[in-house]
Amino acid sequence: MENPWTTLPKRSPYVLRMDREAVESHADSPQVRKDPEKYGLHTDLLPTPFIGDPSAPIVLLSRNPSFNPKDENDYCEDEFRQAAMQNLTHEVAGLPFFAIDSRFRHTASYQWWRSKLKMIEDTAEETVARGVFCVQAFPYHSWRGFPSKIPVLPSQKYTNELLKKALVRDAFVVGMYNRAHWEATVPQLQNHQKTYWLKQPRGGKVSRGNVNHYDSLVAALKRWSRRQT
Repeated sequence: MENPWTTLPKRSPYVLRMDREAVESHADSPQVRKDPEKYGLHTDLLPTPFIGDPSAPIVLLSRNPSFNPKDENDYCEDEFRQAAMQNLTHEVAGLPFFAIDSRFRHTASYQWWRSKLKMIEDTAEETVARGVFCVQAFPYHSWRGFPSKIPVLPSQKYTNELLKKALVRDAFVVGMYNRAHWEATVPQLQNHQKTYWLKQPRGGKVSRGNVNHYDSLVAALKRWSRRQT
């Protein structure tokens, strides 16, 4: 499947044509109509179906890009916006996991991811930014979550293919959120020996005490870093 995100509209609302029906259906769901601020989608922000280098040795399984009121200003900054756009085509000019690029230290995205990826403390910011790839169960921003289950989107097929390729090359997979969703969507995860789920997903921290085989993750990052230099 070709990358559908190359066809994303150049202006808001940032919704792929193939996803439009599902997104509109979600907006019309009872809980969204009751509390749009909590459950509605922020399609005025560039989506993040994935982030980082798809060939990285560590793959994170996340839920969807969250929403912070500060995002509205962050995504208006040319440099950050350009990195977010390039990410959608896997062509980021700087660090692949652009959200933890020190250039964007002031953004809400940086602050959120920096608090979650504790491997940075055992390696380096650049090492993690080059060696970690994240796939999202849902690409559009929201404040809290979803009314019931995660809506099924046609574009998710491409994201799932990226994950399946990672499994074939025997990458480490760290499940942060939504285990039931991911295992139902990509059943191969259940038999992948290098898939580890966070012990305490509520905090979402990829840290020594919260994920098994943490030292193996750090070692994989360091090996990858040496290969890149």
